[in-house]
Amino acid sequence: MEKENLRYSGPATVRRSYMKKFLVVCPKCKKLAIVTTNQLYDTSEDKLVCNNCNHSEKADELIRFNAIIKRNCDNCGNLIEITIPNNKEKTEELTIPCPFCGIARTYKPRNEGYKLFYKCTEICDPIFNLPLWFQTEIKGEIFWAYNREHLQEIKKYVSAKLRERQTTTHTTMVERLPNFIKSAKNRASILKAINKLFAKE
Repeated sequence: MEKENLRYSGPATVRRSYMKKFLVVCPKCKKLAIVTTNQLYDTSEDKLVCNNCNHSEKADELIRFNAIIKRNCDNCGNLIEITIPNNKEKTEELTIPCPFCGIARTYKPRNEGYKLFYKCTEICDPIFNLPLWFQTEIKGEIFWAYNREHLQEIKKYVSAKLRERQTTTHTTMVERLPNFIKSAKNRASILKAINKLFAKE
């Protein structure tokens, strides 16, 4: 039987506090992999590593650019609209013929950046869009956690009978949990599911 805590005494953290590391399903071997991020706009350090099959990726490797030219031909005046998609680097110049008069000109295209993602229909990490390792269905609801620390903090909160506010300055991660997780009648089911997720590793 799961031991119940009388009072929750966890840190007054927000959900973002647990978003530096994500345990995910490896896209190659389907085993446990780890996504790490510095949580900054600079994605150069964001990466995926699987210790099972040694697959690794950097988030920057998923960035692509569309080279777009939209301007009037200086010879015939017709509007030229051309997009060259899926370039790994920005395109500095493009020499293309006008599709109307055939006169070739060199243009500086507008580079529109975007990021490739894996296709995912479950709860996924925000960096590579891979399914989270810790997720399961409980009474028709999806329960999930980013990593072991996140899952452990949810477990501490669920097992506590007395849940007092940890701070008055902001709403904490545990206070933002879905109602089905916070409901006392689901305590046993939630704790059982959490223990199964921990054992999944």
